[in-house]
Amino acid sequence: MSEIEIEIGQYRIKTTNSYGPRIVGTRREGSPEMLARLPDDVAIDLDEGGAYLFRGGHRLWAAPEVPAITHAPDDHQCEVTESGEGLTIKAPPDQAGLVKELRVTADEDALVIDHTITNAGSADITLAPWGITQFRLGGTALLPLAAPGPSTGLQADHNMVLWPYTDLSDDRLTWTETAVLIKASPGEKLKIGSGPNPGHLGYFYDRHLFTKMVSPAEEDEYPDMGAVGQVFVNEDFCELESVGPIDTLSPGSSTSLQETWMISECPNIETAGRLVLNRRSS
Repeated sequence: MSEIEIEIGQYRIKTTNSYGPRIVGTRREGSPEMLARLPDDVAIDLDEGGAYLFRGGHRLWAAPEVPAITHAPDDHQCEVTESGEGLTIKAPPDQAGLVKELRVTADEDALVIDHTITNAGSADITLAPWGITQFRLGGTALLPLAAPGPSTGLQADHNMVLWPYTDLSDDRLTWTETAVLIKASPGEKLKIGSGPNPGHLGYFYDRHLFTKMVSPAEEDEYPDMGAVGQVFVNEDFCELESVGPIDTLSPGSSTSLQETWMISECPNIETAGRLVLNRRSS
């Protein structure tokens, strides 16, 4: 595996041209490496043989989760391009006929991650871009549930989305007035989603806070009942996920999703909760 490390703004980013597109490491000066690095046995077995290897780090998938499309392996050489503005990682067409690209640039004390999926096939395909960041276990994920704004309205304005395997009695869950905290410790798989505007997702680890800004849902159709922000944890890793709107791509057309990342020092989980909610409404 050939890894490439580059400084972008206040961050050190690692990627690879051996598979992907992936971001395999992200650190700010003084921060620990939070992204997971996983052995090859952490994988999804494919019906036609072979496997999708998670490997860790940040990846781009297509939603909703349809195995033939979503789980197309990314074991191919990628084109990695460095410029004065940042880094671009582009893969060749995968088995589903999709070209995936990540572009990383700096914005003051944050990173901007632009995700692009292009239909390189010969037929229309319907999907949504899905950005997934895998973290090491041992921290706590923060998922805001309430929408920003006054709490005096008479109509429902936000939703919590559950998966068939979600157990609300799981002792890794802590409920607050406006968010759920998910302890990232090994256990049965667990997933919760939030929409239409969770704002920021967070991961608190070793006295540092990683936040991911999630674009609010607009007047479009979204996968997963409109849960634009999602948290998943199992026995190997924890994920912060964001999804964009569903689009039908004709051959040659593209769809995109943008996330903004920030890593900052943080003394405790209470402060982390306040920072995630404050960043949401700022």
